[in-house]
Amino acid sequence: MKRTIILGAAALLLSTSLFAQNDDKKSGGEMPEKKNAVKLNLTSLVYKNIGIQYERALTPKIAVACQLRLMPKGSLPFSGSLDAAAGDSIDISAVKVGSFAITPEFRFYPKHVMKGFYLAPYIRYRNVSLEAPIKYTADNNTTQTLTLDGKFSTFGGGLMIGSHFNIGKSFSLDWFILGAHFSSTKMTLSGKATGVNLSASEQADLRNELNSALSDNKLIKNATVAVNSQGADLSGKFSLVGLRGFGLNFGYRF
Repeated sequence: MKRTIILGAAALLLSTSLFAQNDDKKSGGEMPEKKNAVKLNLTSLVYKNIGIQYERALTPKIAVACQLRLMPKGSLPFSGSLDAAAGDSIDISAVKVGSFAITPEFRFYPKHVMKGFYLAPYIRYRNVSLEAPIKYTADNNTTQTLTLDGKFSTFGGGLMIGSHFNIGKSFSLDWFILGAHFSSTKMTLSGKATGVNLSASEQADLRNELNSALSDNKLIKNATVAVNSQGADLSGKFSLVGLRGFGLNFGYRF
């Protein structure tokens, strides 16, 4: 995965460099006095995400940018309103989620770099970790807790449209309007029952239930299931087409 990310980023930067050289010769425009901007994603703060992006102008119409996005592991946003929908088996307030993402991109500005409308092809790597306690009823009619740990590693890319507004001499607003992307995700899930040994029949039932659920699920591919006396491990891959955008970033230009 790391090698794929490096090769993808290198290809993106190479194409940017070649395109930038040609654009520089044709445009005849002027470079901005302040070629750099550091931006904070304001909308992501609502979802407990910290998003920082750096952008640099290369030519009068081309810029490169890279965003780092981090959500420290903790409770889900709006967990209180989700509890009712989850039922009695999952305590949403006890679910812990964390994530990290890096998104390099290059931007084409039809009129002037770092000002106005732009098109931005990008690639993205994202890693999400999940921890959730799940209640279940054992064969002896006692309530037990299964701790579910999960990891999701996603690599993908897409195209976004946006607009960059300058505010005064040193500040700006960058609006991620809308984008579409394709991504491939590898998941690993592990469920462990604390202080309980599953009987052979319970293990067989759990294995059958998981395999049945996976066979009915058309999204997850190359799934594997391993069951033992403490619980089960599950892995698989899936691909998605999604949307990105509706983000507002406050920037400082220098």
